[in-house]
Amino acid sequence: MSSHNMPASKPAAHALGQRFTRRPRWRTLLLGWAMLAALGWLGYLPFVGGAVPGIHGLAWVYSKLFAIALLTLLAVIVLLIVGGLALCLLLLLSFNLSWRQSARRGAAKVVWLLVTGVLLLVALLPALLAGYAPQAKQDIAPWSVTYRTVYVAFPLDDNYGDLMLLSCRSLGPCHQVYRGYTDIVSAGDAALAFNAVTNQVALNLQGQWVYVRSPDKELCSRSSQLTNGNGSCSFVPNE
Repeated sequence: MSSHNMPASKPAAHALGQRFTRRPRWRTLLLGWAMLAALGWLGYLPFVGGAVPGIHGLAWVYSKLFAIALLTLLAVIVLLIVGGLALCLLLLLSFNLSWRQSARRGAAKVVWLLVTGVLLLVALLPALLAGYAPQAKQDIAPWSVTYRTVYVAFPLDDNYGDLMLLSCRSLGPCHQVYRGYTDIVSAGDAALAFNAVTNQVALNLQGQWVYVRSPDKELCSRSSQLTNGNGSCSFVPNE
């Protein structure tokens, strides 16, 4: 008797197997989305704002998602317009009994596309809010520290923004030690210098020494917006 029941159980087992293979796929996609969103909102955005330490390379890679985020934004706008019209058309078709089932399937696909686009945009939105453009770099072997300048600005209008000075340990996180408002040209011209005699490192921004420190403490910090009367930090670079 049991041998006659075996073939009948195969379709049910196959359907059950398909159900379990679909769920892990959705879980994997949702997990990937959650990780990308957490990276952007809890890691990248606070880091470029100077609030928390972060990984320089990871921030740079995430910032390169700007183009994808911009395309996603445009796609979502198009989907909202076209999808809205499609939903209205499918709603009208649903009043016809012969088209009702097809209309429901089409509406479900349109809604799924809209939700997917919005979720992807939410995960990538930090890349649209703040750009991350590395500039100068100074390796200081005696300190086992690398200093980096990064220009942070709104990507769609990056003429003015902040120059962030990062202190990075080897294979470790970076943290902000200085931040100054400037323009994109001055950020590109900003320079780092190290004096091995005085054992000091300094940042030159807009023709002024605005930040100087020794291995164990900050010696001077000035805003680049100060007038010349207030002077800049005292630093003598190596000749």
